[in-house]
Amino acid sequence: MTPSAALLAQAQNRAPDVWALTNARIETVTRGTIERGTIIIRNGLIETVGATVSIPSDARVVDLAGRIIYPGIIDLTSVIGLPAAPAQQGGAGGGSGGGAAGASQAAQTATWNGLDPERVIARELRPTSSDIRSARDAGITAVLVSPSRGAFRGQSALLPMRDDSAQEHLIKTAVAMHMGFQPRGDNAGGFGGGRYPGTLLGVIAYERQALYDAQRQSMIQERYSANPRGLARPESDADVDALVPVVNGKMPVFFAASNENEIRRASRIAKEFNLRIVIIGATEGFRALDAMRGMPVVVSVDFPRTGEVTGWSYRTSQRHMATDSTSADAEVRKRIEGNAATLNGAGVTIALASGLLRPTEFMGNVRKAVAAGLPRDVALKALTIRPAEMAGVVEQLGSIEAGKIANLVVTQGDLLSDSGKVRTVFVDGTRYDIVAAPPRAAGAGGGTGRGARATEAAQVAGTWNVTTSSPQGEVSSTLTITQNGDAFSGTIASPMFGTAQVTDGVVSGRTLTWTMSINVQNQQMSIAYRGEVDESGTSMKGSVELGQFGTSTFTAEKRP
Repeated sequence: MTPSAALLAQAQNRAPDVWALTNARIETVTRGTIERGTIIIRNGLIETVGATVSIPSDARVVDLAGRIIYPGIIDLTSVIGLPAAPAQQGGAGGGSGGGAAGASQAAQTATWNGLDPERVIARELRPTSSDIRSARDAGITAVLVSPSRGAFRGQSALLPMRDDSAQEHLIKTAVAMHMGFQPRGDNAGGFGGGRYPGTLLGVIAYERQALYDAQRQSMIQERYSANPRGLARPESDADVDALVPVVNGKMPVFFAASNENEIRRASRIAKEFNLRIVIIGATEGFRALDAMRGMPVVVSVDFPRTGEVTGWSYRTSQRHMATDSTSADAEVRKRIEGNAATLNGAGVTIALASGLLRPTEFMGNVRKAVAAGLPRDVALKALTIRPAEMAGVVEQLGSIEAGKIANLVVTQGDLLSDSGKVRTVFVDGTRYDIVAAPPRAAGAGGGTGRGARATEAAQVAGTWNVTTSSPQGEVSSTLTITQNGDAFSGTIASPMFGTAQVTDGVVSGRTLTWTMSINVQNQQMSIAYRGEVDESGTSMKGSVELGQFGTSTFTAEKRP
């Protein structure tokens, strides 16, 4: 199954935490492109970057000739690690990202009600390994986590996409106060339910009153701090106290506003209270350019899919078109996909974010925005340095510079082209090689041509005796598989590591791929398998990818 714990311990003690990435094209973002350069990583930080760099004697050298290195992507719209929201009663579907990252969160009872400025998201995070891995495989190395609903949604946290206890290695907590125009976590457009505030006007009035209360509380606290003698101590109110740094300008407000009216309302509130505002979403930003001048904007690339534009009532917008013709549908989609380019052309500083899309869809839609006129260099900055600036971590992330965190993406081909492939990702200096899913046979999943016939998935359900070879000898384990078509799940059990869950199991013809996570010296380690089943369906052999510890091999026999 895996090398022994002793082998891994030896590898950890033997291998210094120093990398030399050589002969790569380096897109620094802030300091131009180095056509053939080297990056030295030490203890999770970029030590040196340049065209002529001396390689330390203790470094592990990786020759990346023909590859490109970028700063890690930062997504400022994520719910990874949050408990699932309570089911809505009688609702008409969830908010943004229906089947996206939020769908894979553990079903826990959420106690928040969408009116919680004191909510500290960092205390709640429980990210799953599959969510982290799917984001990282797309080149995303950090995400800003906050709830996607509510009027006052709490204080967000910037989470690194690393396997080992990511929530314990937060890049930054209390990044911003998140606000919107939805009360108590209601669905989009779902005001009412008999709860105050139950209307849009009620939500706006509630938010304004809360901010006025915070201004008054700030004044009382400052007066008491200057001369407490003879004054009663200020009363403590968690909600109001949480908004004091917001009205003082010490904490930014990330305000979710997608359609034109929302953007204008958020802008007016920001001006009334002199808030440091960042608009989130801005799907109809091209209709409210005057309201956003001088404001940073996080542009969602959660574009409408085919059939969702009619009436322009897809997830985040409620504007209705006068016609539902095919030509109108195409024109609306063109304007939305060109939204980021329009904002950039008007001088608005933008970041690009997923809007809770799946990571692969996120990057696909970024490429659509580029095709719609957003300059490539602007798009790259909008995925890296701009979100770092907006999250207040520009001294740590967003570009490839000495002293910054070693969050890097290594690609084959241009990251922003359709042919670009992410091959390796570094998060906090830890290397994660991307294990590509095996290609489906022609015709799989519906076929690509007349008469195409899918290759039938091997039947692998059952119990397998697995033997892994390592320099320390053979390691035995038991793999139990439950199969559903071309997907499978199960467990792997061994005396050395206990029982681990199989995740991301896929059968393509006679090829199996899956991953698992084990605990080694109190750290979680992700392992990727690839095996081939013989024609009899009873024997299997393949390889095991162990990240920085290299590759091992395994064989398996199916029990009768």
